[in-house]
Amino acid sequence: MKKKQSSIDLILNAFNLLSDADFKAWMLNNYDEIKTMHKEEVIKANRDGVDMVIAEEKYITGEHYYNETFGGNNE
Repeated sequence: MKKKQSSIDLILNAFNLLSDADFKAWMLNNYDEIKTMHKEEVIKANRDGVDMVIAEEKYITGEHYYNETFGGNNE
């Protein structure tokens, strides 16, 4: 089974394979997809990890953690 590539691996592979100009164009063309991929990775990592507890003993979701840490969906 082929291992799924992380967003960081995807960027580094493109960086190593493309010229500077092509890499810049690739990043600009794939930015939204890569950012979404990274968000999904962070949410999954939070979900898979130990539940995070905030002051009032409430559990936060991976989505909540991502939005609080990285500023939400459209930033």
